[in-house]
Amino acid sequence: MTDQKNTHTDLCELLTALLDNTISESQFAEVENRLATDPDARKYYIEFLTVYIGLHRRGGASAAIVKSPPSSSTPKVEELLREAIEHEERLTTEQSCRQAQLQKDEDEKTAQLRLEEIKRLADEKFQEFLQKEQARLDKFKHQRYIADRNWRHFSISVMAASLIIVISALYFSRSPNVPAVPQAVATLTETLNTKWDDSTLPTTIGSELFAGEMRLIKGYAQITFIDGAEIVLQAPTRFKLETDEQMFLQSGRLTAKIPPGAEGFKLDTPNAMMIDLGTEFGVIVSGDGQSELHVFQGEVKLFSEKRIGGNIYKQTFRTGEAGVIDQNGQLSEKTYKASPRCFVHSIPDKTTYGRPGERMDLADVVGGGNGFGTGDPNQSINPDNGQVRPGFYHRNRKAVLGSSDFVPIADLDFIDGVFIPDGGDESVVVSSWGHTFNNCPDTNSKFCWDIFNGNVTLDGRCKQILDGKEYGTYSQPAISIHSNSGITFDLDKIRGSMPGSRIVAFSTLCGLATSERDGMADFWVLVDGQKRFSIPEARQQDRARSVRINLADHDRFLTIAITDGSKTIYEANSKHEATGSDWGLFAEPALILAPAGGK
Repeated sequence: MTDQKNTHTDLCELLTALLDNTISESQFAEVENRLATDPDARKYYIEFLTVYIGLHRRGGASAAIVKSPPSSSTPKVEELLREAIEHEERLTTEQSCRQAQLQKDEDEKTAQLRLEEIKRLADEKFQEFLQKEQARLDKFKHQRYIADRNWRHFSISVMAASLIIVISALYFSRSPNVPAVPQAVATLTETLNTKWDDSTLPTTIGSELFAGEMRLIKGYAQITFIDGAEIVLQAPTRFKLETDEQMFLQSGRLTAKIPPGAEGFKLDTPNAMMIDLGTEFGVIVSGDGQSELHVFQGEVKLFSEKRIGGNIYKQTFRTGEAGVIDQNGQLSEKTYKASPRCFVHSIPDKTTYGRPGERMDLADVVGGGNGFGTGDPNQSINPDNGQVRPGFYHRNRKAVLGSSDFVPIADLDFIDGVFIPDGGDESVVVSSWGHTFNNCPDTNSKFCWDIFNGNVTLDGRCKQILDGKEYGTYSQPAISIHSNSGITFDLDKIRGSMPGSRIVAFSTLCGLATSERDGMADFWVLVDGQKRFSIPEARQQDRARSVRINLADHDRFLTIAITDGSKTIYEANSKHEATGSDWGLFAEPALILAPAGGK
């Protein structure tokens, strides 16, 4: 206390000298320093000037403190007092602001930590709910689901609503700046024969879908986005839902239907972006990274996602047009014709033999389809010239002479070509790569009807029946091949259209169909020109033979063919050409599929 009193006495002397105008430069510097660094000195300075002014205004008393005339010193003192007060207020304000900012920073840091903890807890709660709900719902079979759908929808809605209420209460009771509960972007509206893998989202019909990844390895699925866009997916397909108007197709194929009001839906692939302008379109992302856009109705803008030479390529495609962006991001300069048959436009309402991710129907491929029920059930291919046409052509049941050249077919994606097998003195070419059938028998090079996908009856005479069972339908397909005819399938192109699946085998049931006259024919199955299976001189009365041939990833071409079993056969003392009644069937011809990387 004594030190403080002495200090104030010393300061009083300095201030008196200041007001008397007798202060030296060193004393003035000392006053400035003390007022700048010592809060108590500033407080005393203000009190001193206040007392001084008060005494001066009462008259006479000021003489006890200062020697200078009151009239000349009062304005100066008042000015000093105002400056001192303003300075003190300024310092006080600055100090308050600093303290307020420090407190604000501390509050924000505390709030951020609290928010992160709330978000973590909410995420854990939400994932726990999804896992429990998925485990419960997956126990029900589809038939039970149909019967109890209304009740389960209600239960799910109540549970979901309760969860949202709990999470919302937790969020908003602990922080005013908590993000909202994740919103659904779409609904899983329909499925058929599905199997899912690596999915972070529920896979039961009617489930709300949030942003996340899904992988369909078997069957079909339809997803309806909140904005109304309908997506039909065909296995194998890997994709990601991003927003209520955007998704990413990693691999596989889909069909999109965009209703009025949902224009602007965006679909991304690894090397392309598509923006819908109100359409129906299909997209394929193949195993080599190529992206295809097929517009069935309306318009779609296609953009390359990769810069090439500083440019991003873009083009608008309209009804009936198709565009391709290769794995390097290069947009093809050529505009192709759209192929609606390569896509499933809705979940099939009929039982088809081909099942995505499980087996591919080669009879449907002959019909121009994708192997899963999209082909024409009444389409023919001329084995002599490769002409593809609707309907069944039998040339008035008379065999005609064909050439022995291999004929490539450009109009059907998965068919390499056709040929007339006749060994003679030379090998028969059976693929566009030049693979040869070295042990092809010598035939008369005649055939009677086209290679056909469908059901045929000629005047009640030639029904497609093997072992009492009729074939040539959606659920029991068949490829009808008359001797002498052959067809080769391009396994690599098929693999490229199904990047999530492997081809592991070929299976079929083969034999001569029912006919009033007996026939005789040889059945052949080749892989890259090498014989894998044959039935020499098969007769109508013989039982059909079941075939299963394992296929390796490096096998490129699969060929099936029929040749006449002998130059001539005799019935009832009359002579007929060897090809007369060789109505051959490859029933339920299928490529057996397995998930890529599996066995």
